Amino acid sequence: MKTNLKLTVVLLLPLAILYSSCEKLLEIPPSKNQIESGTVFADSTTVNTALLGAYYTLGTVHSSMKFISLYADEYNTTSSALINLEYANGKLLSNNTNNNTLWNNLYSVIYQCNNLLEGIESSTGLSPAAREQFSGEGKFLRAYAYFYLVNCYDQVPLLLSTNVTLNRSAFQATTDAVYLQVVKDLTESSNDLQEGYLGAGRVRANKTCAHSLLARTYLYRGKWQEAISESSKVIQNSVYQLTTVKAEDVFLAGSSEAILQLWMVNGFLTDVAQLIPASPTTLPIYPLREEFYSGFETGDQRKSKWTALANVNSAGQTRVYAYPAKYKNRVASTAKPEFAMALRLSEQYLIRAEAKAQLNQISSAVDDLNLIRTRAGLVPLNQNLSQENCLEAIFKERKSELFGEWGHRFFDLKRYAKLEGIMAPIKTSWKTGTSEVFPIPNNEIIYNPNLKQNNGY
Repeated sequence: MKTNLKLTVVLLLPLAILYSSCEKLLEIPPSKNQIESGTVFADSTTVNTALLGAYYTLGTVHSSMKFISLYADEYNTTSSALINLEYANGKLLSNNTNNNTLWNNLYSVIYQCNNLLEGIESSTGLSPAAREQFSGEGKFLRAYAYFYLVNCYDQVPLLLSTNVTLNRSAFQATTDAVYLQVVKDLTESSNDLQEGYLGAGRVRANKTCAHSLLARTYLYRGKWQEAISESSKVIQNSVYQLTTVKAEDVFLAGSSEAILQLWMVNGFLTDVAQLIPASPTTLPIYPLREEFYSGFETGDQRKSKWTALANVNSAGQTRVYAYPAKYKNRVASTAKPEFAMALRLSEQYLIRAEAKAQLNQISSAVDDLNLIRTRAGLVPLNQNLSQENCLEAIFKERKSELFGEWGHRFFDLKRYAKLEGIMAPIKTSWKTGTSEVFPIPNNEIIYNPNLKQNNGY
């Protein structure tokens, strides 16, 4: 891979912004901007620094998620930029720079984790406890990255080392093989990671993080009982609370619903300024689609707390645009800092509800679903639902609860076989058999002739 080649000799870590922020969080002393991969694992401090590089890169992946929402039926765009219009219209070109960035950043996380795991294996300066924790974090982050690669691109190279000779000519692995590796990494990390969080906040992976992503993975693979088991481990952990958190406080740093957050400098996400307009009369760049916004039930607090309206005057005409407002901070905030939410508790209830419904455990599934609805200020559903109606209710609840977060809506449309029916009428360039996955970036195809482009690109 092109990205991997660039990183073979030296592990490039983020610049001063990473070090200044992470020192405050985890009290890691300053280090060089470049750390030789052969010496990075001399002790816990240097391993920490390498790990923070991987977390930082995962934060850049989060910045790409708005484009997946734009590709789905959640967001629209008022931008005339071609790279945005391709997402809005449902057909990407293989040289789309936003798509290239997503691919490259995911593989950058993977390279950093591979480098970390190899270094830990050969290090003599780590205690057994530190070795397990750091190894668990590396495997968790690698699994997180591969989960998104397989769901966005389907068959992708499965790179598990830093060997550039192998990586630069790697073939694509099957979907099953990638998922098997995700499960393997998460299972091993759930054994290695500690129960509590390392350092302040909820910004480093722990055992519950592994169980959470494993629950989601099992759900996607149709392993219902396993999904119930893993999500229940999370739900039963009293560290995480759902009903005690107000909707407007869910995404604050340290939220009791947070399972994993990505630390953000000065308590705000830089791309929020692209989602929230500068004033209530400024045109949003990524407004919610009208059909999506109107789909919230009457009285749903997620509509009133997680969206907002802009009244835009143009040529004497005022038009109202709804836009996503889960995150509120357009600028730095110390009073109410926000971190990017990577995993949260409500998803685990939705995972367990869906898995139970698939096993026809309807009453118990509705119980889980109603906890989400109650927090949103909605009337509980009747437990006498049919299996079909229960699954449809869960699908709709996921839409309202998880919109704009980490591609959930796009992936759900695929899982529920609703993609074509919903997307084709609203996407002018939608092409069945092609648009279900993103193109492999063209420069990667040129660099590695063993890669096969996805159908139709």
